[in-house]
Amino acid sequence: MATARAVNWWRGGAGLVIVAACFLWVLPTFGDYREVRGLFADELRSSDAVVSLSLIAVGIFNLIAPSVSQTAALPGLSLRRAIWADWSTTTVTNVIPGGSALAIGLIWAMYRSFGLARAAITRSIVVTGVWDVLVKLGTPLLALVWLSTQRPADSTFAQAAVIGGILFLVAAGLLATVLSGPNTARWIGTLLNQLPSLGDGWTDRLEVLRSETVELLRERGWSLTVWTVVGHANLYVLLVLCLRAVGIDRSALGWAAVLAAFAFGRLVTALPITPGGLGVFEVGLTGALAAVGSGPGQASGAALVAAVLLFRFLTFALPLPLGAIGLIWWNLGRRRHRADPTAKPTGPTKPEATCWRRRPDRRRRCVRPGYG
Repeated sequence: MATARAVNWWRGGAGLVIVAACFLWVLPTFGDYREVRGLFADELRSSDAVVSLSLIAVGIFNLIAPSVSQTAALPGLSLRRAIWADWSTTTVTNVIPGGSALAIGLIWAMYRSFGLARAAITRSIVVTGVWDVLVKLGTPLLALVWLSTQRPADSTFAQAAVIGGILFLVAAGLLATVLSGPNTARWIGTLLNQLPSLGDGWTDRLEVLRSETVELLRERGWSLTVWTVVGHANLYVLLVLCLRAVGIDRSALGWAAVLAAFAFGRLVTALPITPGGLGVFEVGLTGALAAVGSGPGQASGAALVAAVLLFRFLTFALPLPLGAIGLIWWNLGRRRHRADPTAKPTGPTKPEATCWRRRPDRRRRCVRPGYG
């Protein structure tokens, strides 16, 4: 226990050093903070009304979009509860070192308190996580193809895009192999059964998870895919609007170039070096935007830094107070339920049964949403 605590302290301290170095040393090399402050005061105040309203609308939708894919992956989860859970787990991820693992535990606890079944929660976490990774790995290759139709792509970005494309194909192939039949699931389950610390019974558990995941994807796969892509596309559009809001037009950074920088910037933060990629993402995205920028209207470094900081305020800082409110709301609900067991629980315990649509090759299947 003491060793684990010491590792966490060292990890947190190293993360703080990296964040400080990124904001105090690396990021100012792109643009002086005094110029950035001046851009915020001048450009945002005189920004076009259409751009400003679009920025607000897309920023608000960004707070909701990830929750819609959660409701698609977890029958029985309401959008309101999905939003509160997403904000809460995002806050944990962005504040605490190693917060991604804690966020998974938190979202599990929140979904369980809503009355959802363990198997359904596990299935939703796995499916949404895999879909999110697939979109992130596939975006650089798409951006490379789009950018190459306009001008020769930078060799560094081309290499990163190819690596991301290869990883995308490998991940998609592994997913298809696991879901295509029970043999792979049984093989993995047999390996897990041989680990004494995990216990046994993994063969049956993984086979049930596989079969239920296949059933979920048959019924909701398109909805899950569409909303996952929409969520990532919304982030990309939000970045474009942030660039336009600080005065960077298409002559300096077109849509294809921004997508290339956006895709590369997210690959940089694939490893959770700092909470939420703080500092590392800002430096990586600013550098990528500077690398792909071209044309007579070449954007200044200060404008790029201003746009990236505005983007991170909307996507990183803004959810933090909302997530804190969500955690308070959830904890108060749990305490009320513990204090008065007869009170209405924080989530549905027996939601009404719903029937999945009839398929030609199978009988009509009725399940309680979130249970299975």
